[in-house]
Amino acid sequence: MNRTSPFSNRPLIGVTTRNRNDEGDFVAPGRYVDAIRAAGGIPVLFPPGESEPQVLLSWVDGLVLTGGGDLCPSTYGEDPQHPQVRYVNAERDRFEVALAQAVLAQGIPVLGICRGMQLLNVVSGGKLIPHVPDVYDELDHFNPADRKPIRHNVSLIRSTRLHQIVGAEEISVVSWHHQAIRDVPSGWRLAARSRDELIEAIEHETHPWAVAVQWHPEFTFEEAEHFRLFQAFVQAALRFSPRLAGLLPNPEPVPQVA
Repeated sequence: MNRTSPFSNRPLIGVTTRNRNDEGDFVAPGRYVDAIRAAGGIPVLFPPGESEPQVLLSWVDGLVLTGGGDLCPSTYGEDPQHPQVRYVNAERDRFEVALAQAVLAQGIPVLGICRGMQLLNVVSGGKLIPHVPDVYDELDHFNPADRKPIRHNVSLIRSTRLHQIVGAEEISVVSWHHQAIRDVPSGWRLAARSRDELIEAIEHETHPWAVAVQWHPEFTFEEAEHFRLFQAFVQAALRFSPRLAGLLPNPEPVPQVA
């Protein structure tokens, strides 16, 4: 059977889930799924623990590395006992590090969101700021009182892919993080900053389509500027997927938002 035929004009998008909760369930926030479906993709959940992530990638056309708990500082050569590091899960770290390495090596379109951006940074040789308030005075990035999302503005760098996708030089985003990348890693370029100069987005210089944002566009995907990011990602999955190469001469366009 031709496994691509049922989905000839809709790319399959892998979506990483969180690690098991106290009930033993793997959970993926539904808005990732909703955003991908709205943009024309078919989400496929990737729970941690698979020993051969490259096999999973052979079945999809793009990958979303989602948010969640902190990466263990040992993954980027720092003290794993930092007092503010929380919700570390070794199984998820191992699985997603391998996924991120493979998706970059194989040229599969990838969108990193929050933890996903930090993960792409780390596998590219970068380091993280374990706790943003240790370095940045302003707290535009999370609410320390109740650890809830917070709204703020980011500035997009002109002439970047992200700027071209979004079509604006400044946008309002929703953030929910206390960690961030320290520097732009080799092979990547800066795509956005917040007003306190924290790195808010990066994009790969040579990969067919690899974009990572520190904010959570899935929270606001109904807004045109954020939906365009998911649209562009799904279009990239159609265009650059190694799995679909040569099989889709006339892919249908993804849905548009008013």
